[in-house]
Amino acid sequence: MPAHRKFDLPKRPRQLVGFILLAAIIIVCGVAISRDARAQSEPLRQGQLRAAFSVWEPFVIDDASGPHGIDMAILTELSHRMSKILVLQPCPWRRCLKMLEEGDIDVLSSFAYTAEREKFAFYIKPAYSRVSPVFYVRQGKNTQISQYNDLKTLAVGSVVDSRYFEPFDSDTSLNKFEASSEMLLLRMLEASRVDVIVGSDANVDFEIRRNNLGNIIRKADFRPDHHNDIHIAISRNSPLMSQKDQIAKIITDLREEGFIARVHARYWPASDDAKYPDNRKPTE
Repeated sequence: MPAHRKFDLPKRPRQLVGFILLAAIIIVCGVAISRDARAQSEPLRQGQLRAAFSVWEPFVIDDASGPHGIDMAILTELSHRMSKILVLQPCPWRRCLKMLEEGDIDVLSSFAYTAEREKFAFYIKPAYSRVSPVFYVRQGKNTQISQYNDLKTLAVGSVVDSRYFEPFDSDTSLNKFEASSEMLLLRMLEASRVDVIVGSDANVDFEIRRNNLGNIIRKADFRPDHHNDIHIAISRNSPLMSQKDQIAKIITDLREEGFIARVHARYWPASDDAKYPDNRKPTE
């Protein structure tokens, strides 16, 4: 059994006093340096737009070309129009939320409203996108879903621990089969292991398009009367709160100019937000 080493404090009074004084000097100097660093970093922070992101396709895609997608395009243009440098911080979604709450970042995108989040996040209006739960069935099969009750006799696939809408989420009478991702659900539907799947239209539409499944899988006729508006949120602990009206004006301009429509048309062409204002394509 290895011997444990002890850390012996100085035993003589003079040595002990010297040890304490040295520790105090280190602490005081550390505080002074920390304050000085904060003072020096404040102008740098004012020139930055600090944003966190978590992969959520097609809003945030992170591949060999780096992070891109609907959110990245909007945040890049927002930083450009504010004359700020965009600083991106990847993180798991829960960590992103915590960073926004504590003011470690200025903004977070792909943000849906909840009363709890509003305590630490200011929602920029208008919303720049909208997602909805949608049911998908296999092409060529006589699976008709025109109302909610049609689900009662079907095998329904959903992502584990996801929340879609009520009464679906709490309905124990449905024959539900859970998977870890929407891509796995699509493969289950393709193989006829389930009759229908449910998912966020943005994510499932993206996977169908990326994996060339458009000739195999289609949307069901039944559409739940539910949707989530997607916003940019500002941390209430960020100095950027003083520019919230400017940010709202920029997002409004991006929508009216057709910028947001063009970005959706590139990454999510099936979305309503891919349509240009008044059905007119803006001049490039």
